[in-house]
Amino acid sequence: MKSITMVIVFILSALTVSGAQAEIYSWTDENGVKHYSHTPPPDGALRVKTAPEFQSSAAVEQKYEKINEANVEAILKQLDQEDAASTPKAAPTVKPPPHQERIQAAAEKLQEKIAWLEQLPPRAYTNMRSKQAIIGRYQYRLQQLLSNPDAYFEKYGY
Repeated sequence: MKSITMVIVFILSALTVSGAQAEIYSWTDENGVKHYSHTPPPDGALRVKTAPEFQSSAAVEQKYEKINEANVEAILKQLDQEDAASTPKAAPTVKPPPHQERIQAAAEKLQEKIAWLEQLPPRAYTNMRSKQAIIGRYQYRLQQLLSNPDAYFEKYGY
């Protein structure tokens, strides 16, 4: 029992100590290939960038000073500025195309598919009946689109 406890303590301490000092290196070699490693790059590397895996609490304490009644407003203002700088800008909203354009685009796609299926050689189909059935499905969908576009888009989701 005592030896199992010792082994567990040894393994946990080895994992904790090795991870605390880990650094990750990234560099690009002469062929333009990006590499990531825990060892420093060879001499022929173009650039070296190291990043500590864990940030120590001392670094966090240096970044933010202690809060007291005198500096609350200044710290809040600084935090707001950091949030505003790190918040990504909203992408402009893209309006969906008008309903008539959606109908036209879907009809063109169906017509192109029908034309493509019709130009395939006979050996592409099992027999002529299967060719007629497959093309017939797309022709039926085209008729549905033209007669009731809302139901078509609801069913097929285009």
